[in-house]
Amino acid sequence: MRSRLVLPVYNERHLVKDVSQALEEASRRNPQLRVVVVDDGSNDGTGEAFKLQLKPLKNAEVKILSKNGGKGMAIRHGFEGATEDRLLFMDGDLAYSIDHLTPLEESLARYDVVIGSRSMAHQAQGALPARRAFLGWGFNRFACWLLGINYPDTQAGLKGFTRDAAVRLFNKQKLTDFAFDVELLYLCRRLGFRVGQIPAQVSSRHTYKTSRVKLFCDSLKCFEELLLIRWWSWTGAYRLHE
Repeated sequence: MRSRLVLPVYNERHLVKDVSQALEEASRRNPQLRVVVVDDGSNDGTGEAFKLQLKPLKNAEVKILSKNGGKGMAIRHGFEGATEDRLLFMDGDLAYSIDHLTPLEESLARYDVVIGSRSMAHQAQGALPARRAFLGWGFNRFACWLLGINYPDTQAGLKGFTRDAAVRLFNKQKLTDFAFDVELLYLCRRLGFRVGQIPAQVSSRHTYKTSRVKLFCDSLKCFEELLLIRWWSWTGAYRLHE
């Protein structure tokens, strides 16, 4: 079966060589894999660098967006026009190694949607700053309570969909940034999709760059977007029965 892997990137030029090498290895392992890197309006030449680095790779494409629209927007652009059987996305800095692709794809034989869960894998000590871990835990618990879902990790940047599930979900979802992942899982519940989980281990080389101020502001934005999801659901804006 054919798969499409989308990687949203933003101002990650320093990682282009390492990420490109990992994508080349993934393509060698699976010739049926198509890779789409989406530059979400970077201002450091990330997209152009990826185009140059991935030029020898036949099943690779780089899309460069004119302005920064958020992770959800980048992934939506990456999935546009897809004809593959399975649609996958991973964080563009490869916070999770390319080895996660195999269990992700295999699980899609049994589920409509499969998500990575950091709670199911041992993580390196100190991999996640304490304040970020606490805010992430609080956001997850509040999201699950407010939206009636129950996943120990909604935010891992490692998810896969059958093409039919992806088409229905991305036609309904509205958010493009902070709570994008949670909105997808809420819509999965409302649309009756089967959701599987696989362990997601954060790479020991991965670092969290978010500053304390930005982390606090982003957390507030996340809570605002959760309330928007609830509001859109109450008002019928998702048009779930169409």
